[in-house]
Amino acid sequence: MKTQENPFRIDGVVTPPHFTNRAAEIARIREVLRSPPAKLLIYGPRRVGKTSTILVASQAAERDGVHVVRADLSTASSTADVTNRLLAAAVRSVGRTWKDLASLFVERLQISVGLRPDPATGLAIPTLDAGLRSRDPSAQRETLGSTLDMLDALASERNVRLGIILDEFQEIHRLDGETAEWHLRGVIERHAHLTYLLAGSRTALIQRMVSDPGRAFYKLLDVLHLGPMEDDHFARWIEESMADSGKPAAGIGVRCLEVAGPRTRDVVQLARAAWRAWSGGDNVEGLVDAAFRDVLADEDVIARTLWGGLTSHQKDVLRAVAGAQAGLTSRETLERFALPASGTVSNTAQALVADDLLVKADAAPGYDFESPFFRGWVVTRALPDLGVERPATWRSTLGR
Repeated sequence: MKTQENPFRIDGVVTPPHFTNRAAEIARIREVLRSPPAKLLIYGPRRVGKTSTILVASQAAERDGVHVVRADLSTASSTADVTNRLLAAAVRSVGRTWKDLASLFVERLQISVGLRPDPATGLAIPTLDAGLRSRDPSAQRETLGSTLDMLDALASERNVRLGIILDEFQEIHRLDGETAEWHLRGVIERHAHLTYLLAGSRTALIQRMVSDPGRAFYKLLDVLHLGPMEDDHFARWIEESMADSGKPAAGIGVRCLEVAGPRTRDVVQLARAAWRAWSGGDNVEGLVDAAFRDVLADEDVIARTLWGGLTSHQKDVLRAVAGAQAGLTSRETLERFALPASGTVSNTAQALVADDLLVKADAAPGYDFESPFFRGWVVTRALPDLGVERPATWRSTLGR
């Protein structure tokens, strides 16, 4: 039966039927979660579907009898915050099975822990005393270690399999540097009854954390890199999803990948807009171009806010990346975009990479935008400020 519901989802975590492929990755994660004391790092750039892949694999592991505790570290501002998230996640995961879990945390952690009701579940959630956030970082690290030690002990005492997922785990470095990395390694190494899945998206930092012999996570973890989805499968899924929802468009999957690839979320976001814009006919290129313009309009306020927070020099470098035909630090590009010395330009570009606005690229100018939509916004809204013609590429013609 045909459905008129938009089959392409981009908000929050995506699960079947709106989730596709990743069978090998799901199988590997599932096996790790049910095999203590296995430890796996899964990493890759943002918007390739890591969180959704982990969730689908976690649900499969839970059907195998594994209790999964997932804590998101992305917005934590202290190690105490990490512990609070872990406490809450543990109670939400196993609190209905282990009804004494919250009180055990209060009893065994030997620090000031209160209980607060969770509106979503009605469970009592342990919460560290707010004063711990202002205590010495070493005390906060010890509390985090004690919490994980307790979970390891409970997994042994109650003969259950317990998987710990730390999403955006690399943020532990931001909170307390390499000291936090070494402390977490020591905690993980002593646990024989937990499985660990560490996930992250800051690929350059993570690669340094796990490949440098002088860093804590060197050779501690098995590693799974999650890259873009396989093009043929992805394109076919998009086309089939359009047809199954009553909006056939031959070749639309390939076109969406050409315009917005390779990251999964970007491609799905464009396909979602194309589904809304579809009115019949066989002009797939025109349909996807119209969808791209719709996405730019949807994200205009976000892009303007981001642009407004940049320095004039950063804006000039981004314009150059959007419009240059030669290398970013070539004489041609420096003169055309009135950029300063090549060393200054290189440093600015590297900083923009660190801020997840640019990525390195093989083709000239040596960099590209992390988001195809922000690139489209710069090309159509900011590049004309310089009186520079848009480069004759498929991305730059969109939005006219």
